[in-house]
Amino acid sequence: MSNTAVLKKNIVSALDALPATSLETLAEFTMFLRERSEARAKPRVVKLRGLWTQAPAITEEDIADARQEMWGRFGDQVVLC
Repeated sequence: MSNTAVLKKNIVSALDALPATSLETLAEFTMFLRERSEARAKPRVVKLRGLWTQAPAITEEDIADARQEMWGRFGDQVVLC
């Protein structure tokens, strides 16, 4: 018998010792666990539509300026040992 089957058998046998109010609570908890496991099984979808609608337009010139600013003097100060 697998571990899961043994666990299920132990849980079912433990149910006989529970009072009715505890069985109601247990029923609610099992529904919660089922909903949580179903929610985790579904892939999370993130919609990005409209993400860039408020962003300013970026031109080729803007990119060239940014590259020049970042790399313009790269390598100018070479120190030879």
